[in-house]
Amino acid sequence: MKVALAQVRPIQASPNKNIEKIANVLNNIRKNDVDLVVFPELFLTGYWVKDMLYRLAEPLSSEHIKKLSKLCSEYNVAIVAGFVELDEKYYYTYNSALLIDSNGNVTTYRKRHLPTFLVFDEARWFKPYNGPYKLWRVNNIPIGVEICYDIFFPEVTRTYALMGAKVVVGISAAPDLSLKFFKLLTRARALENTLYFIWVNLIGVFDGLGFPGGSQAVDPLGNVIVECKTFEEDIKIVNIDLGLVKYAREIRPVLRDFTVWDIIHLYNSYLEQLDSTERNSLRKLMTSLLDVRK
Repeated sequence: MKVALAQVRPIQASPNKNIEKIANVLNNIRKNDVDLVVFPELFLTGYWVKDMLYRLAEPLSSEHIKKLSKLCSEYNVAIVAGFVELDEKYYYTYNSALLIDSNGNVTTYRKRHLPTFLVFDEARWFKPYNGPYKLWRVNNIPIGVEICYDIFFPEVTRTYALMGAKVVVGISAAPDLSLKFFKLLTRARALENTLYFIWVNLIGVFDGLGFPGGSQAVDPLGNVIVECKTFEEDIKIVNIDLGLVKYAREIRPVLRDFTVWDIIHLYNSYLEQLDSTERNSLRKLMTSLLDVRK
């Protein structure tokens, strides 16, 4: 499978123009036989649009997403692109990744962890998602998807790996000071789960805040195999070799050696930080969840 890291600068609050940018990228790389093209977090709207997000939010049935679905079918390629998703029933807004396969089938991944520190205040606009994890498939290869701050939580990538993911795609809007953290974290997530990690970061300066790009692809042994420029638009293409995933899991069998006791001890350690009321509530919740699984 070939994956393109499309480190492209979005135009703020201009979905139509950003769809044109997506179309231009797909047209420019069509000769490379790419299977999947990955764009940054909230690419469809631009990241730093603040309260305008409410006006720009759209459901999966929107005309913009229909256009993107048609583009994927025409170019026979899958895409991942960030957008503001509107829940049509309750009108919640989610920071989501739009996942469209080469047949035009549409689904989403909703961001689980919303940053509310330094310049970030995503909980003001978005609802965090706590639902079940699902794998997406491109060329029948199982893929997990994460958004920005999710990458700081190793449990997210480990969950995908235990479900069978061979590739994880992370999209982000990480500013200048965060670049070194994401460079390190994406390598760690790849190595500790012996899978490919594709990370595409936002590029541009918005409202005085700089987003440097620096996107990269990491192989299952933690090696950076493709790296985009910083503070420039850039597109890089990487080949996914499932044979390397198999080899990595032979010489570093971390998934084989992961046990239920790792989960139990993590759970018990988490309980320790809670007061008695919170602990009892969580225990009841876990019991009910286990009953449902039966």
